[in-house]
Amino acid sequence: MKCVAVFGGSFNPVHNGHLLAAREVLEKTEADEIWFMPCRVHAFKSRRKFAPEKHRVEMLKRAVKGEKGMKVSLLEIKLGKRRRKESRTLDTVRELRRKYPRFAFLWMIGSNLVGEVPEWEGFSDLVKEVRIVVVPVEGFTRRSILSAKWLEENNAIVLPKRGAVENISSTQVRERISSGKSVSALVPGAVWKYIEENLLFVPSEFNRVVYAAVKKIPRGRISTYSEIARAVGRKKAARAVGNALNRNPFFPVVPCHRVVRANAETGGFGRGEAEKEKLLKSEGLRVKNGRILDFGKKLMKASDLV
Repeated sequence: MKCVAVFGGSFNPVHNGHLLAAREVLEKTEADEIWFMPCRVHAFKSRRKFAPEKHRVEMLKRAVKGEKGMKVSLLEIKLGKRRRKESRTLDTVRELRRKYPRFAFLWMIGSNLVGEVPEWEGFSDLVKEVRIVVVPVEGFTRRSILSAKWLEENNAIVLPKRGAVENISSTQVRERISSGKSVSALVPGAVWKYIEENLLFVPSEFNRVVYAAVKKIPRGRISTYSEIARAVGRKKAARAVGNALNRNPFFPVVPCHRVVRANAETGGFGRGEAEKEKLLKSEGLRVKNGRILDFGKKLMKASDLV
């Protein structure tokens, strides 16, 4: 009989901690496969912070590509759509058992969720339907596990503490992106590339449209803060454009060094004005005394960036 460990969550976005947890379960339990099962809407989280499900699913698919024994299941999303509400974990487990009567199922959680699980709707029935596997997470091991009597009472599998995975959260990833910081050490490379391509998890729609406009500036050309403001329909928001680019997490995919002042001065740059001038020169632009030569010929106007 095939044994499948189900890993449910929002995966908003999937990160390295998720993959490490899945590897631990494959190595240390009887599970033959891990099924990552993204929810449609999380019962305990705000919908406003959710990336659309198509993005969360695609990031998962990219994350597990090449990972032996890992798959993505859309069952919970489909259940939620069918019933026009979010599916309970209990509903999901029962549907899995109905659809795959010859499979044995486990349900994965991190030790950081041990205290939350008894609050899940239908918890008392859930633990009768499926065996829980607890993956130790750094910082949520000894205190969380020892205080949870339900683990022993319901024959849960608790993996060894020495295999604790790094405490990474999707919230942490989103907050770092929102503040313009790198997350390259927190998410798989293919996932980060997808986030960059789709400008996900930025702090506002304004930032997103600014980054989308700046992405259109090709090598060897420049635009200005005021032209970008006009391109995004906020002609008086040049300063706000500058603030958004100062927190740009997607450099060089979003080439903010190609945005200069309207008087042809190169202007500020997070890595320093000298580095900005160096980058512009490397792309064929002529810069002298902090000003762009042939400014008018190289300028892309708002109409070019819409």
